[in-house]
Amino acid sequence: MPGLTLSTRTKDSRQFHGARLGTWSVVEVKLRGLKIATSKGKWYVYRRSTGEVLVKGFSGTKAALLKHMAGPHFVRLYNAPRIVRTATKDMASDTLGGLLFWYTNGDIDRCRDERAKFVVPELSDKAPADAYPKWRKLAKATRKDYLEAYDYLRDAFSIQLVEIQQPDLYELRDKCANEKWPRFADQMIAALSSAFKQGVKRGNKTGLKLNPCLGMDKAHTADPNANREWYPEELAVALERAPMEIKICLMLARYAGLRGQTAVVVNWKQYRDHEKTGKAIYLTTAKNNEQAFLPALPELQIFLTDLRRSATSTLIAVRDDGTPWESETDMQTRVSHYLRDLEAKGLIGAGTTLHGLRSSYAAWWKRMGATDREIADLLGDKSERMGGHYSRHVAREDNVIRAFDRLMTKS
Repeated sequence: MPGLTLSTRTKDSRQFHGARLGTWSVVEVKLRGLKIATSKGKWYVYRRSTGEVLVKGFSGTKAALLKHMAGPHFVRLYNAPRIVRTATKDMASDTLGGLLFWYTNGDIDRCRDERAKFVVPELSDKAPADAYPKWRKLAKATRKDYLEAYDYLRDAFSIQLVEIQQPDLYELRDKCANEKWPRFADQMIAALSSAFKQGVKRGNKTGLKLNPCLGMDKAHTADPNANREWYPEELAVALERAPMEIKICLMLARYAGLRGQTAVVVNWKQYRDHEKTGKAIYLTTAKNNEQAFLPALPELQIFLTDLRRSATSTLIAVRDDGTPWESETDMQTRVSHYLRDLEAKGLIGAGTTLHGLRSSYAAWWKRMGATDREIADLLGDKSERMGGHYSRHVAREDNVIRAFDRLMTKS
């Protein structure tokens, strides 16, 4: 097809990743280099130069197809190879890209240079002079998640912040949930909210007066019973068969209640003698920046006494070659694959996760008579509510047993 002229309603840079902003205008768009084909009653549109499929299996008449091709989604897809993306360092501070350049200390541009890897260096030579100082204090895994979320929005970086309203964000969230998955959509909104919160504080430069993400509900509905307590036989099988690099993580979670992000950074100097507990872990948790005192249960103490320490790392949890885990995500992925392999063989049940061993640790303390406040402190959590959250199934179990005891007494 030499060329096809379509009247299309578009708004170019004012398009917020599919969300509606501002007013539409009608322009004439010349579409060249396309091949339109039909097969078994369905339409297909290809880019001649590359064979890229732009429309696949469209049902309807040719007039309906042309109407679809005049829409903003197809035009954006058609123009994608020709879009020259401006580096965020060159964008105004009142645009989405300008805010994210400041907020990420310039890592949003560096991330584009190696998009597949999302390399997040510890220092950036692209950081603005007044860069957001707390960005580097975020956990490495958090920065990586945020950059992935921001990269999804890269085509909308030129939009002015004051134009972004909550209805636009809901439309964006739902579109993202369908294109990606609901958890990613919620992660994207959370990442935007974090940046917008700081943008409001720089109101004179960003124009933001409020955070449009505040009060938004989630696309993903979390399972309140996820990360269940393990059965004793499941733990025995997993520990017996686990490579040492995985076994260390399982032991730290089950017998000290460590989160994954804590397990990969705890070191031998933090594992200290204590006159009452024998051994305990002293550290400041990244989750809430609180100094924690975490007693090691006897099983962990025996295990760590016999553990051969790495000659190349001061960390307790290391890979089998003695090197540290690349990140919490790297460790979690390895452990998850191992557990799902055991599940596939019928050796452990569904729902067994590393975080579930933290629930097992809390449940053990609950059965030993610990209060919710004590369990929260044993887990290194600020909120007493979290102590109850991790052990709520034990509380229900206790209620049932008390009811049963009364029945037996009357009988």
